[in-house]
Amino acid sequence: MRNLFKKSSPVAWFLLGILVAGGTGTAYAANGGTFRLGQSNSATATTKLTNTKGTALKVISKAGTPPINVGTNSTKVPYFNADKLDGKDSSQFQTKITRLTFTALTPAAEWRGNCDTGAPGVAISADGVVHFRGDICAINSFVDPVSNVIFTLPPQFRPTEYEYLTTTLCNTDGVGPRIGRIIIVPAGFVYVEDDWQDTAVPKASACFISLNGLTYTLPY
Repeated sequence: MRNLFKKSSPVAWFLLGILVAGGTGTAYAANGGTFRLGQSNSATATTKLTNTKGTALKVISKAGTPPINVGTNSTKVPYFNADKLDGKDSSQFQTKITRLTFTALTPAAEWRGNCDTGAPGVAISADGVVHFRGDICAINSFVDPVSNVIFTLPPQFRPTEYEYLTTTLCNTDGVGPRIGRIIIVPAGFVYVEDDWQDTAVPKASACFISLNGLTYTLPY
């Protein structure tokens, strides 16, 4: 009887419980029996392998082939830990999607927030995307502010290069809202820039600057 593990072999006891006969070949080794290499083996009781001094089992297969095959059984294995998934470490995956936590923005002098759509705020997602919400307008919407700095970003949200974000401004001519942009500089100052064709006084930015939906990604 070649290719037999001894009856007392711990490897035989372990593999006896996890391997099931397949194909049309004869299944060998009932409970308490021996394990045959290269043959189908079966049992009706769980086999346990214990090594009190180190790794209990090491399985080596041909390069490019999986060391273990569980067939078509898709049942979850409790407490089974994998070092990597598709070659990526667990630290490279997003663990949980959470709601954004917004930080309130303080409007600069001559400007105020919550003019129509909500108080101005900024947040950053786990993947480094900065999100804005709310709006800004002039304290006196009938007069253009002296400075076009509308607020200053807290340090954790500041880009490393200039950011230009297109946004919606006020409807000053009854036809439709004007389009402008806000400019974010690395020092944190945020400027508003009206459409150069807008010659109205006051400018569209004086009565409304939308921040809703504006985003950029850090680091930039």
